[in-house]
Amino acid sequence: MRRLRFGDWSVEVDAQLLTLAGERCTLAPFLSSAESASRLVLRAEPVPEGQGAPLDPRYPQGTRFQVDGDVVRVEPPKGELDTELALRVGMQLATLRQGGLLLHAGGVAFGERGVVAIGPSGAGKSTFTRLCTQAAGAQVLSDEVLALYPEGRVEGSPFCSDLDLPSTRARAPLTAVLLLHKGTEERLEEVSPREALTVMLGQVFRPLPGEGSPREVLRRLAHIVEQTTVRRFVFRKDEAAAGFVRDWLDGRQIAR
Repeated sequence: MRRLRFGDWSVEVDAQLLTLAGERCTLAPFLSSAESASRLVLRAEPVPEGQGAPLDPRYPQGTRFQVDGDVVRVEPPKGELDTELALRVGMQLATLRQGGLLLHAGGVAFGERGVVAIGPSGAGKSTFTRLCTQAAGAQVLSDEVLALYPEGRVEGSPFCSDLDLPSTRARAPLTAVLLLHKGTEERLEEVSPREALTVMLGQVFRPLPGEGSPREVLRRLAHIVEQTTVRRFVFRKDEAAAGFVRDWLDGRQIAR
């Protein structure tokens, strides 16, 4: 068994699951010390027939998992994707129980300033992450999955969409959330709390059964929006976009 840290929790993971972790999983920043007590356990073992839920809802007959208190049972994985999905279940459960939310999002850290990039598929989350790391020296939290906490921090994840963007940092204070839009120049625009909630809610992972109601998800997200600077970021696929964000964080750009 190995331990991964998700938020402030240590999650014990069956070695059989981690053995099948592929290139899309970067475990090193999230490994936890052997001395720390585990709060959840992910086990690779059979799920009783007719029980549990599919790891991938698109394939009801695929590999299944079952949450039983602090234990997540996952049927022995058939490949790397099953392992990745099993780890996502573990991270989501740990995040929800610690009061946070898991989102499809990209994120980087400029020193102690965490910036989260949100948008639908194709909005440019990986592009944004790559530009910030290659042109402005930011560290990668993830270009695919992040956890946000109401107390004002962002947690990275082991998962990446593009193989050249592995996670290099586990967490950072949350400074800003950017709603991505492609354009012909860089600019930041004010957004209403309603728009911010709508866009961000569309990228929140659905709670696991019995682990949070839609009302609770909305409450947590509304608190995050209230406490965080949220802007629409219009940008090009150009290194200048990374410098623009860095300068804005340094107080050298004014949102319009």
